[in-house]
Amino acid sequence: MKCLLIRQSRQIAGTALLALLSACSVTRGGMTVARDMNEPMLKGPAVMDVVTPFDRALACLDGRINKEVLRFSVGAIVDATGKEQVTDGGSGKFVTQGAGDIVQSALFLAGATVVNRRDPRVIENEVKWGLLDTKKQEFSTFFITGSINSLDFLPGGGFDVQIAGVGPRYRQNRILVGLDLSLTETRSGKIVANVPLQKQVVATEDGFGIGRFFGNTLISMDIGGKEREALNLVLRQMLNLATFELLTQVMNPSKYADCMALVDQVDGVTDNSVSKRKLKQFLAEQTKAAQLAAQSKTGKSPELLEEAAKTSASARPAATAAPVAAAQSASPVDPNGAASTQSAYFRDEQTELSPAALKALELRGGNRVASSGDNNNGVNGGEALGGAALLAAALSGNSKPKPVAAVAAAAELPQACAFPTGEFPQVTPLRATEAGNSLRVKSRSAQILCLADASGRFEPRALVAGIEQQFKGLPPWRLRAERMGDLEIVFQGLPLRKPSYVKDRMELLERS
Repeated sequence: MKCLLIRQSRQIAGTALLALLSACSVTRGGMTVARDMNEPMLKGPAVMDVVTPFDRALACLDGRINKEVLRFSVGAIVDATGKEQVTDGGSGKFVTQGAGDIVQSALFLAGATVVNRRDPRVIENEVKWGLLDTKKQEFSTFFITGSINSLDFLPGGGFDVQIAGVGPRYRQNRILVGLDLSLTETRSGKIVANVPLQKQVVATEDGFGIGRFFGNTLISMDIGGKEREALNLVLRQMLNLATFELLTQVMNPSKYADCMALVDQVDGVTDNSVSKRKLKQFLAEQTKAAQLAAQSKTGKSPELLEEAAKTSASARPAATAAPVAAAQSASPVDPNGAASTQSAYFRDEQTELSPAALKALELRGGNRVASSGDNNNGVNGGEALGGAALLAAALSGNSKPKPVAAVAAAAELPQACAFPTGEFPQVTPLRATEAGNSLRVKSRSAQILCLADASGRFEPRALVAGIEQQFKGLPPWRLRAERMGDLEIVFQGLPLRKPSYVKDRMELLERS
């Protein structure tokens, strides 16, 4: 009788427990939620803008691209890796399938005029329904295509050490991802810029394990963690950098020099980059111009200066020094000379790059100027000039460089660099993150900077508006400039705040 009562009590308890569980669901936190109620959703971090290290460089190009003449579109940027992964939820691609949309966002961030070619189905339907006139659609002058074509899983390495069942472990693996993008002129189909990029994505795993017998019982414990760069975020960074590179490859270096500095700060481009090589050559010409100006004070003849300038001009790449065909006006003009809603850029079939595009993007002849008989619509005539002429143009404030002979006259400006008189107010930075053996200077206006390091010898430095230059030497530094307020100086790794008592000169002392 007693056993029967115990068995019935267990059945009743089991039935009650099943009834309770059937009416509720168990959540991760151990709480129960009634069936007729919604389970509360887990709240994670806030929604954020997608930001990459190259966004500032792209935004820096805003306002420097001709929005009236140039329109960009994005074609197919395909996943050509052929790699898929299998997960608990099914199978999928390793890399993003929306690379084209990412590039389109990068173009928009750079301030370019973008026409949508990602999904033309809406336009096609409206054309079929008679709601849209295709002649009113804006065409693209350039489009971007490419592929993500490399996804290699590199062999990893690590270690696993255990002594008496206790020890650490560590592993590292890498994924090599690569892509190629091209910028094509729509009408001619010619590729005008191309960029290949690759990056290694790092994944690590570490942990610590313990396994011991306590009597006949084995107790095992393992703790650790895994880390890996977000693959698709890495691809977004690469696509943003590739878009920046495509745009700057077809721009004059003077237009993107300060933007390239933002890329260099995050180690986003190598010396093999086309844009970086163009910029280095441009800065070398500027340095050469300053040296020629300094040599003119030593009594060298203008003929020697002109010969040196010709040498500088001949050292430029063929793509920069090559003659340019007669350019059409960048403004919309029809064959009869009247204003038109269509740009002259697409007026005729072309067998070479459009002159209008060449003019707008400065693909060639970036240092080439029009002769006195030219008008504003073309680049006929003129002569290819070197860094000396660029210096003369900078000093004169004119957008058109003067002949080389003007350098000698322009070089008279920094005569005070030889024997500057007066006291130099001393300035010491409040904080320092680097040594004082380098100086980065950018001026808001073109001017001559008289600069000396610990050697005490002043030399003229040609500063072009908006272009940062770096100087090496030993502190203390002495600087003299007519417009000291226009200078932005980075010393010992941080921007320098100039005191109010600094007028046209100062001495920079190193903070230890």
